[in-house]
Amino acid sequence: MGYLKIKNKKDFVSNFLVPVSNLNDACILSIEGSRINCTLSSADATIVCRTSIEIETDLEDKTTLNLPDIKKLVRVLDIIPSVDIKLQINTNNIAYNNNGYKFKYHLLDDGIIKQPKLNVEKIKQLNFNNNFTVKEKELNTLFKGSTFATETSKVYIYEEDHKIYSELGDRSRHNSDNFVCLMSEEYEGNIEKPLPVNFDSFRLISFGGSREVKFNINTDMGVITCDFKKGNTQLIYIISALIN
Repeated sequence: MGYLKIKNKKDFVSNFLVPVSNLNDACILSIEGSRINCTLSSADATIVCRTSIEIETDLEDKTTLNLPDIKKLVRVLDIIPSVDIKLQINTNNIAYNNNGYKFKYHLLDDGIIKQPKLNVEKIKQLNFNNNFTVKEKELNTLFKGSTFATETSKVYIYEEDHKIYSELGDRSRHNSDNFVCLMSEEYEGNIEKPLPVNFDSFRLISFGGSREVKFNINTDMGVITCDFKKGNTQLIYIISALIN
C-alpha cells in the first residue's frame, strides 16, 4: 500500500502512542495527508481523547490502521534503535525491515474496533463559558495530594478570590479528608458552584511533559476539555463532570 515515516520515534511512542494506550488496549489510527490522528475513549467511556501528530507518507487516500494491542506495538518500536523509522503499510499488517531489524505487526479488519460516538469536532465548537491555563507544576501538586486524600475519587474545580482551585475530597461525606491546591491565578468566566469530576478520569490523562494545559469548561453541560501539546503531538481530552 505505501509507507509511513516517523521523524522522531521517541516523540511518536512517548507522546502519541503511550497516552492512547493509557485509555484503551486497541485503537484506530487514521492517516490523512501529512498527519496521523487517533480518537478513542476509555474502557468505561468516561473520557475521550483525540491525538494528532505530523508524519511523512506516500499514502494518497485516507487510510485507517486497526491496532489490536497498542502496547505491543510500543514494545517493538522501543527495540528499534533508529531515531526515525520508516514503516511499510500493507493490507493487514505494519512491517519494518532495516539495519538488521525486522518485524511484522498484524492489524484487525475494519469494523471490529468501535470508534467513540462522541464527535470531538462538535464538542470543540461548544460555547465554553470558562477557561484557564494550568502549569505542569500545579498538576503535579494535585497528583501528589492524592496520596493524602485517599478516601475519595472526586476532584472539585471551583473559583475563590478570583483564582481557580482544585479540591480532592468528598463534600457529600462527613469527616472526609481533603486536599486543596491552586490551579490557576487567572481565568475567564464564572464558576458559580464547585464542579465535581471523577479523579480516576484525571489519572488517565497523560499530563506529564506538557508545560501547560488549557482547560475549557461548559458548566451548563458539565463538559471539560483539556488541550495541550507534548513534543509534536497535539492532545485534547474530553471529560464529563459528575452530577452534583
